[in-house]
Amino acid sequence: MADKIDKADYQRRIDAMSEIFAGIAEKANVVSRERCPYRDRHDLCTAEFRCRNQLAATDEGIGCGHEGGFNYQDAWESNPLLIERAKKRIARDKERAAARRRARAERHEK
Repeated sequence: MADKIDKADYQRRIDAMSEIFAGIAEKANVVSRERCPYRDRHDLCTAEFRCRNQLAATDEGIGCGHEGGFNYQDAWESNPLLIERAKKRIARDKERAAARRRARAERHEK
């Protein structure tokens, strides 16, 4: 038969673990604002997109030039015109697909 669990002891242990994890989460929150999340422990870039902080590729990989002095999110390259063009193309393709479905349904009704 199992021994009874001391609820007060159990709560102390839960509180101790919560304190440990809170410290880890707090540190992660601070580091996430200073360190690029795509920079690995060898200072290599693991991003699968172009970033202006990427250094020249070597045999080891692409280096990360982020030094923590700015918001790394600003470095991500994007082209708003391409995004808008993609949204328009998606809308056009959806409309064409809907038109094909309507035409197919009309043929089946006859």
